[in-house]
Amino acid sequence: MSRALHSLQDAFVFESTAVTSYTFATVFLPAFLGLYTMAVLVQLPGTRLSRGALLPVVLWMALRAGKSMDFSGDSPGLGHLNHGLALAMFTFAMRSTAWTLVREPYARLPIHGPNSNLMNGDHGNHNPTPKSSPRVSVPSAMWNAWDLLVNLRGIGWNWAQGSHIPKASSQVESRLVFFVLSLGRLILYTIAFDTTSKCVSWFGPDTIGSPNGGTIFDSSLPPFTRYLRSSVITTLSGVTSYLTVEAVYQLHAVEFMVLFRQYPSQWPPLFDAPWFSTSLSSFWGRKWHQIFRESFVAVGSKPLEVFFGRAGVVMGAFAVSGALHDVGMRGMGRGGDSLQVMGFFLMHGVGVMMEGVWKRVTGRRVGGLVGWLWVFTWFVIWGNLMVDAWARRGLLGCELIPRSYRPTTMLLNLLYSRR
Repeated sequence: MSRALHSLQDAFVFESTAVTSYTFATVFLPAFLGLYTMAVLVQLPGTRLSRGALLPVVLWMALRAGKSMDFSGDSPGLGHLNHGLALAMFTFAMRSTAWTLVREPYARLPIHGPNSNLMNGDHGNHNPTPKSSPRVSVPSAMWNAWDLLVNLRGIGWNWAQGSHIPKASSQVESRLVFFVLSLGRLILYTIAFDTTSKCVSWFGPDTIGSPNGGTIFDSSLPPFTRYLRSSVITTLSGVTSYLTVEAVYQLHAVEFMVLFRQYPSQWPPLFDAPWFSTSLSSFWGRKWHQIFRESFVAVGSKPLEVFFGRAGVVMGAFAVSGALHDVGMRGMGRGGDSLQVMGFFLMHGVGVMMEGVWKRVTGRRVGGLVGWLWVFTWFVIWGNLMVDAWARRGLLGCELIPRSYRPTTMLLNLLYSRR
């Protein structure tokens, strides 16, 4: 058992080499092509055995790419690129596994226009069953696979039943208007996340604010002040994470509107005002982004449901989410803190289960102001541990934007030049 455990740990020790045209073509592209092939096969009937045979190869290629490539160029400040690579390869593995387990082919739904129910985020209630979907040709499946690769929420597909897609506050039908709005949001979110990350760095420019890293817990401070400081850092880091995801989403919206002339309604809001969550169940089930729901359910919830029922559904999804984030951090090549990172997500699973117990005992759901305080407190308590793991590995000090082009840097330079 001990030898097997050490072998498993060794599999996730990342020893990367610099990216060249050769390594990109022989390491990264095979992993991508493996996922693309799975995206094609999952649309074609009678391919379940083929997908099952291909899955081990795709998993091996994803693991190989995650361990063998260094996009940072040995620059600690660019460690987030390897973090992103590890997240991408883990996502490749999750989605390939989910597609292997599918019994009926995925089918793309017709998009009738901006005013249809499908385009207004109601597709979850209007999807035809897989059996009623028309048979797709191989060339069509190859074209549709490109959408499937980037469409993590299943918008316009028949497999997204049960997914919560937030509705936009205002319906925009013009591609040009939506493009301008998305570009404006991208700029605003970029400025906002740069500002909040700058605030985090201010607490320790040479430690948590640098790629060298450092703990968020200042042992020189009294306990109350120490944990108040770490909680402020944790809250700011959480807001930064939200703003970063939003900025990336708006960037993709701008890209795909231009490249594929997609409708504005194919890009509904990613979040549903998570700051108004009054229960952990509503936060994770509706208000936070649902881009990994398909994979978490297929790889985590369904297998454990067989053995543990409702508890397996909840804890299985959070366990896979924790593994995703832990592998991502390990991708930086500076080790990991599985107990703190995975513990954050597992304890949120415990919190969701506690809310279920509360409802059974009292007959009332967690909610209101007390529910909001409960959510915030639970996040801060366990968030302290995960953010500390991020900080010690230097993730909070990475340069997502080159220093000279950061909005905060440019603004400060402008203010100093006018003195």
